[in-house]
Amino acid sequence: MRYIISFIWALMLTQMVNFVLNSLGGGGPYNVWSGVLLAVLITLTLVILDLILKPEDTNEAQHNH
Repeated sequence: MRYIISFIWALMLTQMVNFVLNSLGGGGPYNVWSGVLLAVLITLTLVILDLILKPEDTNEAQHNH
């Protein structure tokens, strides 16, 4: 569920940044897919970082008794 929420936030924020940068660049056609692609890349990066940085479950507490 947290990955879905991360994707939704990434999608909303990248669409806002995409719109603002498009407006500052003089307008023109608005490309929605560049924001979607960036949101997917951000979400995949978060998933990979979560898997890499997750501490391993060890049963040291059970071995100490």
